[in-house]
Amino acid sequence: MKNNIIDYIEKYRDITFAEKQFNKVDALILSQFSYLKLDGFVPGVGSYEQPVTIKQISQSDNVDSLFSDERYASVNRELFESMAGSARFAGTGLNHYINLLSNRWEMQFSALTAYLDDGNVHVIFRGTDETVVGWKEDFNMSFMTPVPAQVKAVDYLHYAAERIHGPFSVGGHSKGGNLAVYSAMKCSRYVRDRISLIYSQDGPGFTKETLEDSDFASIKDRIRKYVPRSSIIGMLLQSQEDYKVIEAQSIGILQHDPFNWIVEDDDFVYCDDVAGRYEISDEAVNEWAKRADPEEMKVFVDKIYEVFVEAGINDLNEIGGNIPHLMIKAKSVLDGMDDDDRQRVRAVLSAFAGCLKDQIKGIVHHSREP
Repeated sequence: MKNNIIDYIEKYRDITFAEKQFNKVDALILSQFSYLKLDGFVPGVGSYEQPVTIKQISQSDNVDSLFSDERYASVNRELFESMAGSARFAGTGLNHYINLLSNRWEMQFSALTAYLDDGNVHVIFRGTDETVVGWKEDFNMSFMTPVPAQVKAVDYLHYAAERIHGPFSVGGHSKGGNLAVYSAMKCSRYVRDRISLIYSQDGPGFTKETLEDSDFASIKDRIRKYVPRSSIIGMLLQSQEDYKVIEAQSIGILQHDPFNWIVEDDDFVYCDDVAGRYEISDEAVNEWAKRADPEEMKVFVDKIYEVFVEAGINDLNEIGGNIPHLMIKAKSVLDGMDDDDRQRVRAVLSAFAGCLKDQIKGIVHHSREP
C-alpha cells in the first residue's frame, strides 16, 4: 500500500505550520476534512464565537456524528483522529461554517474557514456530498453558469474576506475546486488581490463563455489544479486551466477519492498525463458539452433527477438497496414523457454516442499514421 494523506499527517505530525509552511497536500487534507458533518461543531456564518480547534472538536461528546456519511465513515474517522492527534492540525481554528441544501433551488453548498497556527488562513469549499440534489447541481454546470452554489460561493468569499486580515488561500475538492476558482474569479477586485493561491483538486472546469471572461485571466496564474491519472470529474469542461496529473491508487472514478492520491514525503507523485483510455471519454464528454443544445441537456438532466425524486431517494447511500424500485420509476418517467421531451433525451444520448465515436475514430486514424 502506497502512502496517502493520512500517512502524510503521521509523518509530519510533530511539525507545525509555523515550522513547515502550508502546502498542496495540506490543502487536500483540509478539503477532505470539510466533508465531515460539522453542523453544531463549528461556529456558523453570522456567529460571533471564536474559532474552534480540531482538538476541541475531538473532545466533544457527540463526535461520532461527524462520520454519518456511510461511504467514507471509516477513513474519515481515521483522518480526523490523525489530525486531532497531530501538532500540525490539532490547533487549526475553524469558523464561519455554512451548510445549505435546497431541493427548490437545486443547490448543495458548504464552506468553512481554517485559521492555521502560523497566522495563514485557508477558505475551504466542500465538494459534492452524498445528496442527490448535490449531484444534480453538478450536472447543471454542464449547461448553466452560474449555478446557485457558485453564486453562494462568491457571497461566502466576501463574507470570509471581511473577517480575515491580510492575504489568504482558497481551495476545494471536486465541485469545491470549481467553487474556489469561480469565487476567486467573480469576487471584488479588492478581495481577489488578497488571494495568494487557488487549489482545485479534481474540480470540473467551466463553460467556454466563463473562461473567456477577463476575470478568469486575472487569476489564472494563481490556480493550482491537480487531477488523478484516471481523472473523469476534473477533466469535465477542461479547456484552459493548466493542471498537474497525480498518481493514484485504484482505477477510474475511484481515483477521484483523495484518500487514493499517492503522497511521497511532502508532495504528490506526478505522471505525464491522464491515462489514454480515460482521455477518450474525457474528450468525448467535453465535446458533448460543447455540441449539446442547452435545452436538450436540461431536459435530460431533469428527467434523470425526476427518477430519483419519484423513487424517494435523496441520498446516494440509499441507491444500493433500491435498484429494482429505481428501474420501475425510470420506466414510469420514460413512459410519461411527451414526444418533445423524449426527442430531446434521445438527441442528447445520440450526441454523446457520436462524440465518443469521433474520438475513437480520431485515435485509430492517428495510430495508423506513419
